[in-house]
Amino acid sequence: MRTLLKLSHAFNAITLIALVSVLIGIVFAENANFIVQPQKQHVIPIGLQETDSVSGSFSVVSDDDTGVDFFVIDPENQTILRFDNIKQRSFSFIAQATGNFKLCFDNSISSDYSKTVALNYSVTHYIMGLPQEQFFLIVIAIVALIGVVVYVALMPK
Repeated sequence: MRTLLKLSHAFNAITLIALVSVLIGIVFAENANFIVQPQKQHVIPIGLQETDSVSGSFSVVSDDDTGVDFFVIDPENQTILRFDNIKQRSFSFIAQATGNFKLCFDNSISSDYSKTVALNYSVTHYIMGLPQEQFFLIVIAIVALIGVVVYVALMPK
């Protein structure tokens, strides 16, 4: 009986450690600072799964009064989001297909000045319609509940 109890504790501990380890890598967030030269583009590729949600913001610093043209291109080379001559902007979109998306920063608007861009964005993955974080928390709760039930059932009376 004690052997089964020890096995139950070991199972619960290993399962919780594995699930917590998975949770550590769930949210993909990125910060980047880069310079877009005059008449050039800077492209940030992002690999996404269908239904992934991307949200972020950027700000542009320049010696002139212009910003950059910002647009997002999906895996089929279609522009799904576009803002022209922007110095600061929040954005969000949901991937309608799996593949490589591109965040494009175009400085064609300026022939003399480079632009420094500060970009922050995060990607939320979904499993069965739930954000991945919530899905794994539910799984952890279920595993913990099963562990408690097994412990109670095996506890000497």
